[in-house]
Amino acid sequence: MGREGRRAGSNDPEGEEDRESSAADPENSESIDEEVVSPGTSQATFGNGSDPADSSQEATNGDGGGISIRDRLQTESSGGVFANKDLVRSDTIIDEDRIVGRDDQLGRVVDNLKPVLQNEGIPDMLLSGPSGTGKSLIIHAVCKQIVELCESQDKTFGIISINCEGPKTADRAVYRLVKAAADDLGVDPGVPQTGVSTDQKLERLYELMREYYDGVIFILDEIDMLEGPYQEAEYNSLIYQLSRARKLADFDGPISLTTITNYADFMKNLNSRAQSSYNPDDIFFDDYDATQLRRILKHRQDAFKPESLADDVIPLVAAFGSQTHGDARKAIDLLRWAGELSERRGADTVTETDVREAQEKYTENRKLRHISGTSTQKKLSIYAVAATAHYAREHPEWIPAGPAFKTYQFIADTIDTDQYSRETFVNHVTEQSTYGVLDFDRRGKGRGRGVHMYFSLSEDSETIMETIREDSRFEDLVHEESTISAVVRERLKQFRSKN
Repeated sequence: MGREGRRAGSNDPEGEEDRESSAADPENSESIDEEVVSPGTSQATFGNGSDPADSSQEATNGDGGGISIRDRLQTESSGGVFANKDLVRSDTIIDEDRIVGRDDQLGRVVDNLKPVLQNEGIPDMLLSGPSGTGKSLIIHAVCKQIVELCESQDKTFGIISINCEGPKTADRAVYRLVKAAADDLGVDPGVPQTGVSTDQKLERLYELMREYYDGVIFILDEIDMLEGPYQEAEYNSLIYQLSRARKLADFDGPISLTTITNYADFMKNLNSRAQSSYNPDDIFFDDYDATQLRRILKHRQDAFKPESLADDVIPLVAAFGSQTHGDARKAIDLLRWAGELSERRGADTVTETDVREAQEKYTENRKLRHISGTSTQKKLSIYAVAATAHYAREHPEWIPAGPAFKTYQFIADTIDTDQYSRETFVNHVTEQSTYGVLDFDRRGKGRGRGVHMYFSLSEDSETIMETIREDSRFEDLVHEESTISAVVRERLKQFRSKN
């Protein structure tokens, strides 16, 4: 029956070929053959061929004693503040009576999808507005009810939903749609992820629709993330195909395409072909205010045991939420984090102090915290890019990888650490795009002048450098500013003269 579909190489360095040989990577040279020995137990050794599952694993504490990992995992908690923790997880699909502050938007989505119960056509929709304002929550809550009502009429309504942040390309997105439909139906996808064309994947999607569904809604969450590697964003082709799916699939039942985005002017970004076939009902979701957030949180307070929330907790969480973002998802997460902090200190009540500590941890810069936890070589690579950006005379937004690598080599000599190849340096830097620390791009400089890699930092370069210098291996670099500055400017000058 119809159920909600589940969401379902190395970088080439620019410029001349690297002549430095890379040393053995210390990150990969550490052995994991440490023994964990506890009094009165047999020793459990990882890496010596023994099976750690055959013995009671123990980790020693600072007093020389030990705790049994297995016993701790299998021991039921006797206390805590939560009664149903899922209710304060922002990705939980909740019942309609918990949806508050979105009456207008909820009404329009219901009115748009209601005709499917009479097997009539349903419009496409565009749900836009800031993150955490109820867009995904409402469409999935309404669709859940549609599925159940259709089942009572012996009809199967398919919800084929994906988040577009992961696929990146239209081809991968189409495969995820096929996989979501197949998982919903309990059948084999029928096509591989690679090795066949996008058209073949689309045809398989249409086959599943014709064979199993009486009506379908496609939900493309975070559609703006589906940009792809080319100049024209790939969401154009996917929207064009799915908005015409009823005709292309030769499908008799109602079909709707719902796209979800944080950008209110998303339609302006579509090309003419996509705009001609996709004419959605545009439903805007604005930020929640403190009163709305308080109502939302009160409708989830049964996630906690009775009397376990101090009276000032929900008002304070709502106040923090409205002041900083108006994002219900983050407010719900903040309430859960406060509860988790309360449990960690062994308390049976969540207090204002827990909320303030949770808020402090939330506002702490996660990107900088990530940088602090990286290996020495990765810190060195990031520092080189930040230094190149910081000491350049005109502070360019995009930093060429060539001069940054030369800066890396100089700093490695300065702190007397190993130097790795240019390719390894580039890999270390581009990896940081996953964590939002920076972005990278390859740009051509014209005929015969090659393609060059560029980096762009998402955080202030000086702040990044200060964060890395908190590591004792880098702290003396503060005394080398004039020398590093001279190196950076000379390398950038040489780069520009050649390009």
